[in-house]
Amino acid sequence: MLRGGGGALLTTPWTREGRASEVGERYDGYARTYDDLDGGEAARALGLEAMRAEALRAARGDVLELAVGTGLNLPAYDLRGVKTFTAIDLSPGMLERARMRAKELAFGDEARFIEADATALPFEDGSFDFVVDTFSLCVIEDPLAALKEVRRVLRKDGRAVLIEHSKSDVGALGWYQDVTSLPVKSMSKGCVWNQDVEGLIGRSGMRIVKSQRALLGLLVVVEAKP
Repeated sequence: MLRGGGGALLTTPWTREGRASEVGERYDGYARTYDDLDGGEAARALGLEAMRAEALRAARGDVLELAVGTGLNLPAYDLRGVKTFTAIDLSPGMLERARMRAKELAFGDEARFIEADATALPFEDGSFDFVVDTFSLCVIEDPLAALKEVRRVLRKDGRAVLIEHSKSDVGALGWYQDVTSLPVKSMSKGCVWNQDVEGLIGRSGMRIVKSQRALLGLLVVVEAKP
């Protein structure tokens, strides 16, 4: 069971408006079927479950997860190293399912699930030891702003781990992603699957500690520090 605490909330609460509100409402509609698509048999066959487990086993201290969704990552955490756990998402429907999953996994009542925008995190500077992002950067309208927020809320010796869709470095796959980016975005919850994740991380001011590609370079697992 986790202890209370974690990143202190800013005194001015974050308020949903405009585009963020639209995204949250859209993902409320996905909440019931989200696990079947992003955590179903196809995802396991592609190795995504194992990828999550490998990337998140190092989570420690005060942990923040961006765009937690229904909590597909929650089973991958080793709670022995996690002091506090905080998760954000724009969708109340997604957050409710994540809360239920956390309860089943004995995260404890102290785990926090907060409706918030990844591009305007409602936490003080240097609040977290470890920040997690999996497959959400591609649907965030301003991914650079989100990464700058990650850097801001990380402590000096903190780490961020990202598993993301990225432009492939294998053969003509990157070209194919560029050509198909608009139809893919319209059919996949707004996902931009040809983004330059490593470039975005560098522009945010964070430094890449480790980067590994998977699935012919279509996915990238990155560990970064502020």
